[in-house]
Amino acid sequence: MPLIFLFLVWPLAEIWLMIQVGQEAGALNTLLLIIATAALGLLLVQLEWRRLALTLRNHLNEGKEPLIPLLETAAVGLAGVLLFIPGFISDFLGVLLLLPFTRKILITPLKKRQRTTSFHYRETSYRGKPDDPSAEKDETLSEGKVLEGEYQRKDDKRP
Repeated sequence: MPLIFLFLVWPLAEIWLMIQVGQEAGALNTLLLIIATAALGLLLVQLEWRRLALTLRNHLNEGKEPLIPLLETAAVGLAGVLLFIPGFISDFLGVLLLLPFTRKILITPLKKRQRTTSFHYRETSYRGKPDDPSAEKDETLSEGKVLEGEYQRKDDKRP
């Protein structure tokens, strides 16, 4: 049923509304209005996307969970698609997704469904465990001295 609405009813409603606006404002004005809303909407999407990219980068740098900025970025992307589709209903829905307060209203139920996950990053090295106080430090490696020795490759065919 939702697919029928998406592929049949919505385009018919868009066409009907464009015809109604065209009868009141004129065909050329309606066409210019549709083009203007698409161009202005895409400009707003670019500006909002840049702001969300900075927010996402800050969340990642601070170690915060990036779910909310990712959901907001997806909503802005969907807003861009809706604003690019010709029609007044899709433009209205796209503008609703661009506004931060309506976006938060739409994202709140998704945030509540989130399962808690954690991500821990730990850097390891071959020198030992840096957070283990009982581990002995290898002075030759930490001072950058060269260790001399002999080696033999096991895959060499020469004796």
